[in-house]
Amino acid sequence: MGYIKKPIKKRTLILKIIQTQDFDNLEIYRADANELSREIKGDIAYIDPPYNSRQYSRFYHIYENLVQWKKPKLYGVALKPEPENMSKYCTVKARETFKDLVNNLNVKYLAVSYNNTYKSKSKSSKNKITLEEITEILNEIGETKVFEQSHRYFNTGKTNFSDHKELLFLTKKYDK
Repeated sequence: MGYIKKPIKKRTLILKIIQTQDFDNLEIYRADANELSREIKGDIAYIDPPYNSRQYSRFYHIYENLVQWKKPKLYGVALKPEPENMSKYCTVKARETFKDLVNNLNVKYLAVSYNNTYKSKSKSSKNKITLEEITEILNEIGETKVFEQSHRYFNTGKTNFSDHKELLFLTKKYDK
């Protein structure tokens, strides 16, 4: 068995209701960011799209299933649902998809989260957009500064990745 070596002990899952806070003039969207970027306007946008081959919907489906109370049929040893909401950011189209997004965001400032796993030996962890490409794309749309922070790399123990860095690009977009 390649996925789980030892059986997982069954435990009761307790979900507690959280205290919420209301805010005035707050808008929340659940949409394709590339499509939404053409419809809304703001002062600043923070984006953290996936950059590697791992489709988020395949890993984080549990949250959506809990919220929507869906009970999809699960497949394979990992017990995942059928793939849906597949992101172009996790494919060879990542660069052009990212460029489309940042070009169409109607904001003054853009903050972009990124990490240096483009150096990873693991195919699924390796970024689809290189540091040079993301820098070039952001420099085309505005004046960009890069902030870097060392960070411990999360993995399942099979990928040896040292010198992991989280990067934050802050771009002041040129006036159109």
